[in-house]
Amino acid sequence: MFTWIVEKAKIIAITWWTFMIQDIFWKQLKQWESISHDWACMTLTKIAGKQYTFFAMEETFRRTNFEDKKPGDYFNVERSLKLWSRLDGHFVSGHIDTVGKVTKIIHNKDGSIDMFISYPKTYNRYVVYKWSIAVNGVSLTVVKDAANTFSVSLIPITLEKTNLSLLKVWDKANLEFDILAKYILKSHGVV
Repeated sequence: MFTWIVEKAKIIAITWWTFMIQDIFWKQLKQWESISHDWACMTLTKIAGKQYTFFAMEETFRRTNFEDKKPGDYFNVERSLKLWSRLDGHFVSGHIDTVGKVTKIIHNKDGSIDMFISYPKTYNRYVVYKWSIAVNGVSLTVVKDAANTFSVSLIPITLEKTNLSLLKVWDKANLEFDILAKYILKSHGVV
């Protein structure tokens, strides 16, 4: 379980199915711990010095933006929630629903940006105006909702602390839709 409050960490190397990542958690990590990477929950396989590695299966590549990643890029990362932790953000599972594509970016005078993202139409029922959504693991609110597209607004600190500022039009982003929407729809036999 995660809360969507993320930080960014640099990809140091990628070898076949293994990613080596900058350890920004100050030596607090343990082997086998789960860390979300652009909202895909990955198990740490090795920790050495100021870096750690994880193995990504073919299924991960099919469902995420990982195939587009290269050394020097950044992941938004978050450690998993502990029962005694302070709660912040929103509850989500760390399991990607689908990959969306950035279709438009508007830079506002106040330093914020509006980002528009398209997604497969089968997920329309999960996107609700003013409900939460995770984009590369970042806790955001749906600002505009149209068929197969939504927009979010990103404040300057979100742009500074996450990899969302690096996204360009046509880049892919991992999406996880609000878990409460999924439960509500399932309880009403819609899902």
